Amino acid sequence: MARRKAKDKLYQLIIEGLSHEGRGIAHHGEKIIFTRGALPGESVTAARTLSRSKYEEADVVEILKPSPERIKPKCKVYGICGGCSFQHLSSNNQIKAKQEWLQSALLGQSKVSPKLWLEPLQVGSWGYRRKARLGVRYVQKKDRVLVGFRERRSSFITLMDRCEVLHPSLGSKLNKLSECIGKLSIKADIPQIEVAIAENATILILRHLQPLQEADKVVLKEYARLLEITWYSQSGGLDTVKPLFDSTELIYSLPEHDIEMAFLATDFTQVNFELNQKMISLALGLLELDKNDKVVDLFCGLGNFTLPIARYTKNVVGIEGDKGLIDRAKENAQRNGIMNVSFYKADLFEDVRGFEWFRGKKYNKVLIDPARTGAIEIVGLLPELGVKRVVYVSCNPATLARDTAKLVELGYTLEQAGVMDMFPQTAHVESIALFVKTN
Repeated sequence: MARRKAKDKLYQLIIEGLSHEGRGIAHHGEKIIFTRGALPGESVTAARTLSRSKYEEADVVEILKPSPERIKPKCKVYGICGGCSFQHLSSNNQIKAKQEWLQSALLGQSKVSPKLWLEPLQVGSWGYRRKARLGVRYVQKKDRVLVGFRERRSSFITLMDRCEVLHPSLGSKLNKLSECIGKLSIKADIPQIEVAIAENATILILRHLQPLQEADKVVLKEYARLLEITWYSQSGGLDTVKPLFDSTELIYSLPEHDIEMAFLATDFTQVNFELNQKMISLALGLLELDKNDKVVDLFCGLGNFTLPIARYTKNVVGIEGDKGLIDRAKENAQRNGIMNVSFYKADLFEDVRGFEWFRGKKYNKVLIDPARTGAIEIVGLLPELGVKRVVYVSCNPATLARDTAKLVELGYTLEQAGVMDMFPQTAHVESIALFVKTN
């Protein structure tokens, strides 16, 4: 049944738990009410926002009895902005909730728990975000340009002068960025700005629906200097993204493994560089690598895991569906003098048995880091590759649990699992799991 907008209605609710999206769970009559901004044990007044046959959604209007775990949000537009959903809970309690969600997903779908729960992996909770899409809107009545995240459940842009989770190279500069766009002749024809922050540069990709005039370029060049940013322009699809002035090579480093990664502003990279470094080292430790290992890295992207793995093994093969990422993974291997690695393009959601890297090949270990849809197609083929040890990095507990059930069916045991705080202040759950072949 499709969602429908609910008529206004207020509830008084007692919150019983937290859903996997970080919303409070309560019951009202025969319906479950999922309430944004509520914590377990709280008594709240909530306004209905959506209604379906078996459940409804609501937003907190008033906290009648607060939880002792409730804290004051750091951001002054929290609750309006759609960028964060968990600032009313401390970072330590956020990660505890995420581990409980992972445990619930595994027990609910795969009927197993790991033999050992890993300690949650955390770094700083603020100023970590290096990838983002900021909305832009010129408000003619106020003769003002708004730049920021969109409001919750709305296409409106949040009125905000700073963002506490964006990397400091941009997070405190939103007013100046708004001022810059407001001086352009085509300010009404700029819908968004893509953000990509490397270790050595802050890239802003300006999406524009009308051509930039020479006077606009003068403004953008001046603000590039003031904001210490590099402008790219995008007049159409991704193939139109290009440096507006000077080209900059973007870098992030993995110092523990003596690796420097180059990437494009449009490439997928982890939003949290500091957590990424710790995640890679954890994954390599779980793989228990040695110089006799033959490893395959599935959904390898730029080689974020592949190249560190290669430092400690006989050889490693990286597989990815995006040709551009494969090309840059090969360049990164050369950049770092890594010769015991090969990269291949393949759609891992299709039958890959005929590919050169699969046909007749054996690998004793695998790293899997898929998108939210998981990796059910390829995990079913792991026994054919001779894989004995699997490290699975997941951004979706539901698909990890589904794929865990398949791995258990194939004779793998879930040895260890845990959560990693890749996106503090949000309900996003990043997790890692180790499977070992037992028969």
